[in-house]
Amino acid sequence: MDTQVHGEAAGRSRLLAALSPLVLMAVCIPAQHVAGARLGVWAWVPTMLLFWTTIAIAVNWFGGRRALARWLQPAQGAMLWGALGVGVGLLSLPGFLAHWQIVREPSILVFWLAFGLINPWFEEAYWRGMLMDATASWGGLLSVVYSAAWFALSHPLIWGVHATAMRQWPVIAALFFVGVIWAVVYRRSKSIRWTIAGHMLANLLGMAVPVLLNLYDPAAR
Repeated sequence: MDTQVHGEAAGRSRLLAALSPLVLMAVCIPAQHVAGARLGVWAWVPTMLLFWTTIAIAVNWFGGRRALARWLQPAQGAMLWGALGVGVGLLSLPGFLAHWQIVREPSILVFWLAFGLINPWFEEAYWRGMLMDATASWGGLLSVVYSAAWFALSHPLIWGVHATAMRQWPVIAALFFVGVIWAVVYRRSKSIRWTIAGHMLANLLGMAVPVLLNLYDPAAR
């Protein structure tokens, strides 16, 4: 009887974790609108802090330190998965080489570096670690697609409120593609180490902060 009750409770917990992106959107989308009334495109800063805080609460609630330690363990399996996880982060390199001067301004440079190095820890623990663990029983394909879809949609729904590039279909499609790759890498390697590294490269080379400030459009020719 105790085993059955425990199993049902664990099932409910996994379902709530799987549905947590709805809460994340419900918290951050209004915040982006409210902050935007005063800060304009810089509304991403307080919204991002709220985004990270909400993720940290969710990860601690549904995963905890034990899960976090497991996600950050050394990667298993072939090095191919690590190379793939990092490699997709290099896809934005041509655009960066052509427009890197945008981040030379000190105020932009500080935010660009800080965001690029901090954000991946939160997002990978949430989108890959927690969300994929919660949906693991759905089967590999559905779990990967579910995680990648929410990862991609979160960008236009939250950051696209002010960042016009985030609302463009080529950007959303690219985010979904990268989300699928990182989800597969996590499933194969049992670790988010390589996806964190790839995400850092994607944020830095993709000039995420200039995109959020409408200073750079990666889809523009």
